Amino acid sequence: MEGVSSAAIEVLVQNLINIFKDEYSLLRGLDEDAQQLQRTLGMIQAYLNDAEKKSITQDAVKIWLRELEAVAFDADNVLDELSYHLLHKKVHKMKSSKDKVLSCFSSFKGISRRRDMALIIKQINATFESMNKRATDLGIQSMIVNAPAAVAHTSIETDSISLDPIFIGRDDDVPKLVHMLTQTHLVEEKRVFSSLALVGMGGMGKTTLTRKVFNHERVKARFGSLIWVHVSQTFDAISLFNKILYKVTKKASDGVENKDDILEKLQEAFKVRVESRDDILEKLQEALKVRVYSKDDILEKLQEALKGKTYLLVLDDVWNDDVSKWEDFINSVLGVTSTNGNGIIVTTRSAKVASIVNPFRIHHLNGLSDEDCWSIIKAKNFDKNGEVPSGFEMIGRKISKRCKGLPLAANVVGGVLRGKSEEEWHFINENWLSDDEGGENISKILKLSYDHLSSPSIKKCFTFCSVFPKGLEIVKEELIELWMAEGFLQPTRRDDMESVGNMYFNVLLQNSLLQVAEKDDYESVSKCVMHDLVHELASYLLSHNNAEGSTPVRYMFLKKESSPITEEVAKPLRTLFLEGGNSGTIFSNFECLYNLTLSGDYKELPNSIRKLVHLRNLNMYRTNIVNLPKWIGKLHHLQTLRACWGLENLPSTLKYMFNLRHLYISYNTKLPAEIGRLTSLRTLPYFTVGKKKGYQIEELGSLKNLKGRLVICNLEEVRDKEEALKANIFQKPNLLDLAFVWFYDREDERNDESVLEGLQPHANLKKLDISGFKGKRLPIWAEKMEVRDGPQGSWVPLDNLIEIKLFGCSEIEEIPRLEHLPNLKSLSLEGLKKVRYINTSFNHLTSLRLEELEALECVPEWLFFKNQDLKYLTLSRCPLLRELPDGLDTLNSLEYLCIMDCENLKSIGNPSCGARQSQGIFRRLSITECGELMELPCEMLEWWAPTIEHLSLIGLRRLKNLPMLIDCLAKSSTRLSILKIVGVPKLMAASSGSVESWDLSSLYTLEIDVSVEWSREDSVGIAETVEGMLQRCCNSLTRLQLKGVENWEWLPQSVQNFTVLDWLEFGNIGVEELPQWLGNLSSLRYLFLWNCPELRIDLEWRNHHRHLRINVDGHPV
Repeated sequence: MEGVSSAAIEVLVQNLINIFKDEYSLLRGLDEDAQQLQRTLGMIQAYLNDAEKKSITQDAVKIWLRELEAVAFDADNVLDELSYHLLHKKVHKMKSSKDKVLSCFSSFKGISRRRDMALIIKQINATFESMNKRATDLGIQSMIVNAPAAVAHTSIETDSISLDPIFIGRDDDVPKLVHMLTQTHLVEEKRVFSSLALVGMGGMGKTTLTRKVFNHERVKARFGSLIWVHVSQTFDAISLFNKILYKVTKKASDGVENKDDILEKLQEAFKVRVESRDDILEKLQEALKVRVYSKDDILEKLQEALKGKTYLLVLDDVWNDDVSKWEDFINSVLGVTSTNGNGIIVTTRSAKVASIVNPFRIHHLNGLSDEDCWSIIKAKNFDKNGEVPSGFEMIGRKISKRCKGLPLAANVVGGVLRGKSEEEWHFINENWLSDDEGGENISKILKLSYDHLSSPSIKKCFTFCSVFPKGLEIVKEELIELWMAEGFLQPTRRDDMESVGNMYFNVLLQNSLLQVAEKDDYESVSKCVMHDLVHELASYLLSHNNAEGSTPVRYMFLKKESSPITEEVAKPLRTLFLEGGNSGTIFSNFECLYNLTLSGDYKELPNSIRKLVHLRNLNMYRTNIVNLPKWIGKLHHLQTLRACWGLENLPSTLKYMFNLRHLYISYNTKLPAEIGRLTSLRTLPYFTVGKKKGYQIEELGSLKNLKGRLVICNLEEVRDKEEALKANIFQKPNLLDLAFVWFYDREDERNDESVLEGLQPHANLKKLDISGFKGKRLPIWAEKMEVRDGPQGSWVPLDNLIEIKLFGCSEIEEIPRLEHLPNLKSLSLEGLKKVRYINTSFNHLTSLRLEELEALECVPEWLFFKNQDLKYLTLSRCPLLRELPDGLDTLNSLEYLCIMDCENLKSIGNPSCGARQSQGIFRRLSITECGELMELPCEMLEWWAPTIEHLSLIGLRRLKNLPMLIDCLAKSSTRLSILKIVGVPKLMAASSGSVESWDLSSLYTLEIDVSVEWSREDSVGIAETVEGMLQRCCNSLTRLQLKGVENWEWLPQSVQNFTVLDWLEFGNIGVEELPQWLGNLSSLRYLFLWNCPELRIDLEWRNHHRHLRINVDGHPV
């Protein structure tokens, strides 16, 4: 394919030149050969532009390019092996003369002598000179080649708004679809789920529109769990349910494979008919130590994960039009769903598929108007309020017509035109675009975007992404590390490889060749995805050279069900993703691997990986490897190591991995001594200070390039400010998230103030966490939230701070000044036992936690009115706090309010008199052990009722108006799924008449505990109220806990209607025997009984209910 080979060769040749610049010119005796090779490579570069043009029409030139690519790959591998040998020699020089042996560093068995190196370089020279001669014979012209194009910084750094696709022309569709999904009659009609289908051709914007709906606040408030699964052309039930399970639990069923598929492979492998399925599968599972999961196994796990939850399931890009497969899928979904009112959205290109889904509504997406397409192009290229020059507008409107109403085409073309002159716009319109209809035109537009990428390296980054399955959400940082390992990212004087990769990533986003899939809490892109049509282009570009098998496959993504790789295929692979593999894989066959990602039930790192001398990136995050072997230090080229969460230790040989840039470990992974030798490190999440040399805080001093998050633990081991200064924290501008941690449970404060003073961060800091600090005052920089720019410099505010956490700083009496921090969104103060007042202001918080503030007497009156964006508010263990200020109900963004153990709290404020701006999205109210709280304003609960999902009132012994609250809530709420009322005496005041009007149909958890002293009349009233509540619950209830209804001699008959009940718990009731109908509750698995002295469980009853796990007063029966 024109442009693809040349882009790959351009990157490879530049890498080869860089190798010699960096290392081989230092080898005495090889200078002449090395310089000659550089000259030869320069000549090769000069031929590439003309060769790319001629390859379109001349097969001989196309063959020359393919052969040149193969030669360049081989040369890259050989020279990389030489580089490895130099690093290996460096290790031996580092070893002291007292070291007897490092067993994992046995003598290098490859090239070991200077004359061997010289011979290899001569051979490479001769091969490239031969390719140069053939180029001349083929008539390929040599052209002057400038330095590789750099990515313009301005277009990347200033235009973050353009990273998302421009969303124009569908504004009316979003509220319509949101209304369809959230309308109350879908719940009232007791449907398990309702399906909605979006139909439109590729590039019409189905996925983008669905993501807008999926992320809408009303949809988030309506559904307890949001699940997005990309389906594509293969509609395999097991694979699909496993994807859904992973989305819900973040854990898939490793080893999932269809039994029939396994048997078919066995028959093919052994050329025999396999008859006895179960016996053979059991033996295989035992022999291979793997579990073969059936669909029922996965569905059981999924049922457990979804228990009691309402969910919205998006099935994106469905192609299956087999009715039986769809019905089987839907019946399985019905079998694992315990709630009503769930939603399914299907996006598809096919009207037939949409009809098979049998949705309650089919939403057809038509093409945008030419005006909308022009608006998208205009938004990509000009300021929102700026004037568009008439020449640009005239050409732009012509171009917009050629987009044929496709949002993807308009976004892509807008990215291509960005930054170009009027003449270039005219040239593109006349020479690159056509008036073709449908898919052919969008393909041309996508290819145009690829051709106009600014450098061969970006083109390689783009085509590399086709290795991922369609629809897969790709983690941004992992993708950049993969590109880096492949050699696509060349550093500049200004930017390291990661920065270049970030810029390339943004270029692909701006050109809509990648799309935003997920953002973090602070609106930075964290995951991306490829549109299906773009993925098809990337796959075509990457595979076209291999159409006749002449070019080996370099990148491969192997799923669990894939066939084994032959040695011939394995040898040239540079990137391998291996899902669900086993330790028997012979990795030494993959001798050219640069990237290796393992997932599955690996318990230890396969020994054959030690021979992968080229390896740059090793990702074993989704494995069960808890220890790494010493030979890991032999992987001198490794740049990125992603360990699994349970990794316990790293070997001492880690210090020999000189090129390691990213080390991803958990907090409980023990680092080896002398981590400071790894001066290339950018990522080090955790560092625990030790007493011994090699473990002290000074190890951080030499790690000048650290970025992202760093947690420094055991700071009590640092003596003073001078020792803390050796970490050079202030000189690390890319450390944006810092946590300083002292051991919490210690008596002496030693010199915490001095140590923290020496840990002053850089002004770029975004997140600060200080835990276990025992000083009486914070140092000046932390108290003022300002840092000094140098020893004698001026004070600079930490105005990039987004989040501050102070935990266990038990001796300080005042919190830091915060009023000058414009970007602060999250504040958590916990265990500040001597703070009496909040003596500073903050205006734009979205999250506030005040916990264990034992001396806090009041909360500022301005708190709610100044923080209208507040979403999460937690108040806990503040025993002197008596009231909250007014205005709580004015927080339209509030979703979560939790008040715990504030034993003197009497009021949570009065309702606001002013009109509220809009209906809120409140979800959860939890008030626990606030014994003096006498009243909750009904007006507040009425305001929150339509969206509230969880209400928990526990230990409110003086609360007077509970009946009115419940009455108000139950009449207005259609989403209440969890209701807990424990230790609130006034429950019985609710009359049975009012209970009959309550709507508890969405409940899946009900917990009532009224274990207090009652008169007989009160007990009767309580029993009637509780029985009335049970009758208002529908069969979605999965957990029921009732305690304290002492006059009950029989379990309420309504309980037998709860067909999906899983957990039943009774306590302090007068029941004498358990009813036989309990055995009819097929879903019931757990029965707990507490303090029921009259109850007797006879042997016959127990024998008839063997499936139940029964526990009486803590003892199994």
